[in-house]
Amino acid sequence: MRLLSAALFSQWCYYSAPLLFTACATYADLGGDIRASVKASALGNTVSYSVVDVESGRVLAAENEAIPRKPASNMKLFTTAAALEAVGPDFKFQTQLVYENRNGVSRLIVIGSGDPGFADPELLAHMSFTDAAGAVHTGLTSHDLLNWWSDAVVKAGVTRVAEIVIDARIFDRECYNPAWPSDQRTRPYCAEVWGLNFHANMMLIGARATDAGKVVLDKFEPQYDWVLGRNVATVGGAKSKSTFVVTRSATDNTLTASGRLRAGTRVDVDLSVHDTPTLFAELLARKLKARGVEVISARVAGLNDSAAEGTVLGVIETPLSAVLARANTDSSNLHAEALLKRLGAFHANPRGAAVSENYTGGSWANGCIALKASIDRRIGADAAPFVISDGCGLSHDNRVTAAGMTKWLSSLAADKVLGSTFLNSLALAGESGTVKSRFPALAGSPITVRCKTGYINGVSCLSGVVIAPDGRMTAFSVLINGIEKVGGAARPKQLQEAIVMDIVRDLSKPNTSRANVQVPDTNQPTR
Repeated sequence: MRLLSAALFSQWCYYSAPLLFTACATYADLGGDIRASVKASALGNTVSYSVVDVESGRVLAAENEAIPRKPASNMKLFTTAAALEAVGPDFKFQTQLVYENRNGVSRLIVIGSGDPGFADPELLAHMSFTDAAGAVHTGLTSHDLLNWWSDAVVKAGVTRVAEIVIDARIFDRECYNPAWPSDQRTRPYCAEVWGLNFHANMMLIGARATDAGKVVLDKFEPQYDWVLGRNVATVGGAKSKSTFVVTRSATDNTLTASGRLRAGTRVDVDLSVHDTPTLFAELLARKLKARGVEVISARVAGLNDSAAEGTVLGVIETPLSAVLARANTDSSNLHAEALLKRLGAFHANPRGAAVSENYTGGSWANGCIALKASIDRRIGADAAPFVISDGCGLSHDNRVTAAGMTKWLSSLAADKVLGSTFLNSLALAGESGTVKSRFPALAGSPITVRCKTGYINGVSCLSGVVIAPDGRMTAFSVLINGIEKVGGAARPKQLQEAIVMDIVRDLSKPNTSRANVQVPDTNQPTR
């Protein structure tokens, strides 16, 4: 009789009648299924993977799992969890507006906490407020937040301030990681990182093609005082392809509009901005002047400025859970990097020293040190021979292992204090974030997959946790480097999804103990 391969045999068992399924299926099939999926992908030694039972820590399947790989945005899984552990699930970022009158000099001081969610447009869109008439409004703008603060200043009886000071010293002033691509600084995913972030450090620009044959920029959010240096954009025919774009230099906010916009159409484009603290100081000054408050000057706090002492007129908070979700579900680089620098601030100032007491702000340097220390404490330095260059994975210098990733994920998933908050911050396969359009086979399944994608040039990764209705959990990590050698990201994504579905089928089987599962030693490069 001809023998079935392990992979075909397990699939036959899965799709056969329940009695046959129960009789022939074992957890040991999982390793064979995954090896078959990897072999069928023909991706060779570009692949590292690790699959671990969360409860027991048992390795269920692995290959090349100890080889350091570039993680791309899977790096966020370490950064977000370390920040969660450092500050706790109930932590809230706070941005404060303080009125100070010291030695006869009146100031309005905005104290940043590194909050990446301050006026984040994605978060504002889901916020609601009740007006004086009792009507509930959903969807706020950055203007609404500034209007609230302006109202608070006016209600406090402030009619004149010598200066507005933006205190962003919770972080250093190195706003752009030197390991990031220098030619992509204006892209939204390369947004600068500051101690005072506003509107995700991006701007939304709207343009329309007029009947007069000109392209007009008619929408700016936030309403900064923009300088349009050049507008060489043209209006194309009704069937022409729109190529309209707005650019700026790396260290300047002077805009250039170019390309072609199809006749009778309009378009909105996103652009990262430079030096948010300075831009915000100028914006708040203009808002207050429009409300009749005299503002003499506006600036960013220097290292020698004293800490603010005065009356708090307004506080805007962002829950940590919202920042974690933006970093993991939406894969926002800014939110991950703000968490990394906040880790660095704690590392440099464990006692919370005030800014006037030899304060050292959070930086990429001390943030990476703090993150590595967190990883070593949780899973052991031997399990994590990592290289950490940033918090979001945009840097090509980062290195992690699939084995270290699953050990980290297992540790977090099993954590009774942090586990639910961390897992809920991850995208839900087939339903949300960067995996909303992936895993259609999971529709209606009682098994859920919480995971994080990762992609930069040459790299495609997927790591996460598969959760059965009875609470069993399997952590997985699939790190694929060198995808340019195999024709791009399509086949790597197919393999990632195949491995996840192998795990889903495994968790669909009866709840038999995995304690005795034996996994072959496959920690050798795939041939």
